[in-house]
Amino acid sequence: MSKGISIHIGMEYFDAEVYNGSDGALPTCGKDCLDMQDIASSQNFITQLLQNEEATRDRVAQAIDNASGLLISGDILFISYSGHGASIPDENGDEEDGNDESWCLYDGFFLDDELYALWTRFQEGVRIFVVSDSCHSGTITKVAPGQNPDSVIIAKNFPEAEAKKVYVKHKEFYQKIKAEAIESKDKEVKASVKLIAGCQDDESSYVLPLSENSLLTEELNKVWDGGQFIGSTIDFFEHIKEAVTTIAFENRIYQTPNLFTIGKENPAFDKQRPFGIYE
Repeated sequence: MSKGISIHIGMEYFDAEVYNGSDGALPTCGKDCLDMQDIASSQNFITQLLQNEEATRDRVAQAIDNASGLLISGDILFISYSGHGASIPDENGDEEDGNDESWCLYDGFFLDDELYALWTRFQEGVRIFVVSDSCHSGTITKVAPGQNPDSVIIAKNFPEAEAKKVYVKHKEFYQKIKAEAIESKDKEVKASVKLIAGCQDDESSYVLPLSENSLLTEELNKVWDGGQFIGSTIDFFEHIKEAVTTIAFENRIYQTPNLFTIGKENPAFDKQRPFGIYE
């Protein structure tokens, strides 16, 4: 019998000492995280919640690594992330745009290189479904002082200039991480990894005024409709994309969700109902 494990990461804030004085406050990310866990629980996933101080680099990596040792062909891992995303300089030449995309965890950036290295640990036939409601998340972000969060549109990106300062401050640390991750660059990803990202790599994900959720998660919840959605994972994505891009256009912002797949082809994964443990 197939089994499902899910990991839900929500960053309402992070360690200001690490991020040059910014705590990255994003209140909607807590609800985003809990909503994704509720969906997973309703589909009988074994769930793990990592929020704020609990969502450290080591704990997130360990949670994914643990799953790689438990899941076999036919099983599924569901990971959701809601928080800031950041672009930092790519120095190993594997990014066409010259930037590594990252999640902003409590104690530091978690790079796309690291995620790729973790995917290589999973067995062939494992399905991995990732929902990343963050900026710069297409292939994988704070309200300005004095502004009222109930009246402004909030971008979930950690400002590029600040991200570079954080990177430079901890450059030796991140270079070591990249050097370790690059060893997995040529390793095959035998699992099938499917990502629904909040936006493209060069875009931001947003929170609209008075919203309890971030935009991607809000529309995902509506399309899922408490489990009433009927259709494939690709159909699910297309409905979300249409809703998000329409709302973004109406609010004069640019946010285009992305569907990104790496690893082994798995036609059944494409055709299955989203969040399904069984293909």
